[in-house]
Amino acid sequence: MKRLAAMRMLLGGLATILLLAGCGGGGGGETSTSQGPAPSGPVSVLEWAPPTTYNDNVALDPERDLDYYEIYVRPDSNFTDSDQPLIQVAAVAGTLSPDGLTVTRSLVKEFTLELIPSLPAGSQLYVTMRAVGIDQQKSAFMAPLLWDRS
Repeated sequence: MKRLAAMRMLLGGLATILLLAGCGGGGGGETSTSQGPAPSGPVSVLEWAPPTTYNDNVALDPERDLDYYEIYVRPDSNFTDSDQPLIQVAAVAGTLSPDGLTVTRSLVKEFTLELIPSLPAGSQLYVTMRAVGIDQQKSAFMAPLLWDRS
């Protein structure tokens, strides 16, 4: 299904993408996509809204039609199809209920950038991402965001 490649730019709601720099510690719940120890010190969280339509305005169900997101990081904003993602983040994650009897599935809408292994050197990097459908078709890159790590 080629429509995913033409999907309304990685998440029509990516206009709502925020690259937030905040203080580490305390606060908000961790998503089940966290891997490894939590970062200490300042943290940057990439947030997004999953797409709801393909480029041709056909409805898209993110819980059913998306497989994962690819996150790319580099020192300039010249992302190309030959770039390799630094990490893949599941589009849907399961969380065990407090009673341990059921799993609740929910859309993943954020990722802590410091959890990416092998980040390129530099205090200013560019970040972009793409959605990948269950049919392995990829969306276009979202507009790159400047990540100031200083």
